[in-house]
Amino acid sequence: MRFDELPSGWAQRPITDPEVFEGVVDLIVTEPSRESGAIYLLLCHPNGRLLQPVCLPAGRGGSGARLVEEVRQVLTEAAEHGVLDVVVVVARAGDPGVSAGDGRLRAEVAAACRAAGCALRGMAVATPGGVRVLPLHAPSAAA
Repeated sequence: MRFDELPSGWAQRPITDPEVFEGVVDLIVTEPSRESGAIYLLLCHPNGRLLQPVCLPAGRGGSGARLVEEVRQVLTEAAEHGVLDVVVVVARAGDPGVSAGDGRLRAEVAAACRAAGCALRGMAVATPGGVRVLPLHAPSAAA
């Protein structure tokens, strides 16, 4: 879904509602972020509605570990102010399909959320080619 396809009243719904999630991500994540890379923290009200987006650009010379540490710091501060729900969006260039790197980042971000005392409510990847929702948990290996 593109942002211009969002239904009226979308802002009154949880942003992880499958009928609006991709459109909300498409609305918030900028094209320059999709080209250069960033992590967006979409801070949410307890009912899942969007409270405040926060963009952490990746192009500041820091490593992936440094960016995840910034995520933890921002979420720790948000939690101190009673914001305990977050949706995380990885903005990057390339194919919008889920990559192995996205899976590793998902695990690192989930750990940062737990360390900060926040609940990870959803995760997505936004690229110039589109938006894809990531599963919150890694798929189980077949027995």
